[in-house]
Amino acid sequence: MNRKAGIALIAAVLVLSSSQVISAAPIKTGSSCSKAGKVAVAKEKKYTCIKKGKKLTWSKGVRIKSAAPAPTPTVSISSTPTPEPSPTPSITATPEPSPTPSVTAVASPTPEPSPSPTTPPPAPKDFSDLYENRAGISQSAWSKSSEIIKASKAKYGTLEIYTGPNTKPYFDDYPTAVSLVSRLFPNRLEPSKTIVIRYKFVDLDWADRTFREKIGEAQYQQMNSTENGKLVPSVCNANTKDCPGAMQQTSNMGVSVIFQGVQNSDNPNDATGKMRFYSGMLEAHEYFHAIQRIPIMGKTEVWPHAWFREGGAEWVQNLAINYQDFKTYSDYLRLDCAFECQRLSESEIVEFLQTAKANYVPAKFHQWLNYSLGAYIIEALVALKGSDTLIEMYAQMSNRISFDQAFKNTYGVEWSYAIPILAKTIYANLKGL
Repeated sequence: MNRKAGIALIAAVLVLSSSQVISAAPIKTGSSCSKAGKVAVAKEKKYTCIKKGKKLTWSKGVRIKSAAPAPTPTVSISSTPTPEPSPTPSITATPEPSPTPSVTAVASPTPEPSPSPTTPPPAPKDFSDLYENRAGISQSAWSKSSEIIKASKAKYGTLEIYTGPNTKPYFDDYPTAVSLVSRLFPNRLEPSKTIVIRYKFVDLDWADRTFREKIGEAQYQQMNSTENGKLVPSVCNANTKDCPGAMQQTSNMGVSVIFQGVQNSDNPNDATGKMRFYSGMLEAHEYFHAIQRIPIMGKTEVWPHAWFREGGAEWVQNLAINYQDFKTYSDYLRLDCAFECQRLSESEIVEFLQTAKANYVPAKFHQWLNYSLGAYIIEALVALKGSDTLIEMYAQMSNRISFDQAFKNTYGVEWSYAIPILAKTIYANLKGL
C-alpha cells in the first residue's frame, strides 16, 4: 500500500470511531443499555439503544458488511518492470505495511449489486468446431494447463547454476521457473542433473572453462562437436560482443546443460524481450527443451518440426510463468506475434505449415515465426488435447515414424486435414475476426 492510501485509511478510521462503539462483550437484543441512540457493533451486527416505555434496551442486531481485509504482501516477479540503469533482476519491492483498521465499516443503506461473473467463451472440443469456438482457445488452453500446475509438485533433479564473474542476470530465481515447468508435466521424465552457465561476452573464456570442468572432458568434446567446437560462443555475437541467445543441450550421458547468454543491456523498446528476460520466461523456455528431448534422444534422427519444438517452448514459458495471470499470458501471446505474424495471409499460414519441416523454413518466412506463430499453433493444440501432447509427439516420433503419423496418433486427425483448419482459425484470431 502506498503512503497516501495509508493516510486515507487512517482518516476513515477516525471518522468512523467518532460515531460508533466497538463492543468486545456480547450484546443481546432486549438487554439494557445506557443512552438512547447509542450505536454498538458486535459480531458483525449493528445494535442501537432504543427507548421502550421507560426502559432503554438494545434493538435487534442488523448484519453489516465487513471491510475487506488488506491484501497480504507477496513477493512476485514483475513481467514489465521499470528498467534500472544497469541490468538487475526485477523483483517487486516489498510493500509498506498496511495500517489495520480498528473498526468495522457500516454498510451503505443501498448496497451496490455484486458484478456478475464473466462467462468464458465456449471451448473447442475437436478440430470440427475449432474455428467456430476460436474465441475460447486461449482461455481453454490456459485454464486447463494452469490447473495442472496448481495440482502438481515439482520433481526436477539436481540444479547447478554458475554465473560469470562479470555477469549479472536480469532474472535470478532459476529454481522457481524450473519448478513451474516441472509441475506442468507431472507424468514426464526430467533430467537427473541440469547445469546452467550464465555469462556475458566478457566472460566467454570463463564459461568455456566452467563447462569443461563441470561436464568432464569426454562429454565436453562430444557436446562441442554439435556446434563445430564452439558451443559456448554459439549464443553470442562476436561482431557486437554481446550474448543475446540461449541454448539447451543434453550430453550422451543424460546431463542437461543450459548455455544462457546475458545481454550487455536490454532494449527499452522491446516489450516482449523485457517480459522474457525479467520474468523467468527464458529460464522456463530452456528447461522445457530439456524435458522435451528426453523421449527421443538416441532413438532417431528425425524430430518434430522446428515450429513445434520452438513454438512449444515459447508457449510453455508464457503459460508456466503466467499460470495465475490470464491477462499477462494473453498480452504476451499477442505482442509476440504482433509483427511478422500480422503480415501473413491465411494462405501463407497454410503454406508455412505445409513447407516448414524439420529445421527448414522457406526463405520467404522469418525464422521467428517458428516461435511466435508456433506458439499460436501450439495453443490451439493444447486447447484440444492438453499440454502433455507436446511431449507425446516426441515419444511417438521416437518410434521412427513421420511427423504426420505422430500427429495423427496424438491429435486424432490427419495433419493434412488439420492444416487448413488451424490456418483459418489462427488467422481469424490474429486479425480479431
